[in-house]
Amino acid sequence: MKYKIYTVIALLIALVPLSTNAASIYLETSNSTLSVGDTAVVTVKINAEGAVINTVEGNLSIKSQANNLAVQEFSLANSSFGLWPRTPSLSVDGKVISFVGGVPGGFSIEGATIFKVIVEAKKEGDVTISPTDFLAYANDGKGSKISPKMSDVVIKVVPKKSGEVIRDDWKTILSTDTTPPQDYIIVLGQDKTLYDGKIFAFFSALDNESGIDHYEVIEDGAPAVRSGSTYVLKNQSEDVKLDVVAFDKSGNKKNAKYPLPSSSSINWLFIGIVVFVLALIAFVFRKIRKNKNNANQ
Repeated sequence: MKYKIYTVIALLIALVPLSTNAASIYLETSNSTLSVGDTAVVTVKINAEGAVINTVEGNLSIKSQANNLAVQEFSLANSSFGLWPRTPSLSVDGKVISFVGGVPGGFSIEGATIFKVIVEAKKEGDVTISPTDFLAYANDGKGSKISPKMSDVVIKVVPKKSGEVIRDDWKTILSTDTTPPQDYIIVLGQDKTLYDGKIFAFFSALDNESGIDHYEVIEDGAPAVRSGSTYVLKNQSEDVKLDVVAFDKSGNKKNAKYPLPSSSSINWLFIGIVVFVLALIAFVFRKIRKNKNNANQ
């Protein structure tokens, strides 16, 4: 089942409500005081504050005197954003985290998780993690910009006491996650502005404990290829056969096939959501390209 994204995006956006220009970004940590060697989970959250938001982008700045804290991992577990044109990524110097996330149809809830950052304490001292350059986009049919209020979090790293056991909050999460990702489907998409107009597969599994780590794609029986949530087909045909395996951070997995077996029931509401997601991918990718072009001028 293939969708021409640019033919549906205008209709989808026209159906969404108006929003209020308000929102706030803040950070929560599983432990604000760490001993050297400890690992903690920092959760990036957003309060919509009356707005209906479908896209958010920005950076996190990690400020310390001597690289006291190191980023070990990212997790999208329990995220309210299911579309990631740019998954959270760390700069080469380890001081800036960048991302772009979206959600079909938008939401207006308080305390929504955007993503999680797993950090390890390296040296004693104070570390400030600050949201910077954050923008949210209203689900108002115009893509109106919302400049949210932003709050820092400070993590204090202290010396490890003799005999003190290392605390690893992330390892605890991984060790207790025995649940595979949720069921998902594979949809083919094509848009002239994406991947040189080639047909691609889109799939987005959810995992609310440790989060999705990666996918493996088997196309027409060929060897498995590691992938993100989009995969450009080598066989540019709707007759392609795909086997996709979603792995979470703990190694649990869930399989999906394209095309669906004839005995499978089709959730048309979910299909509609996926179409919206594909449209949002095109919208955000165009926006990223436009921003890059503006920056180069």
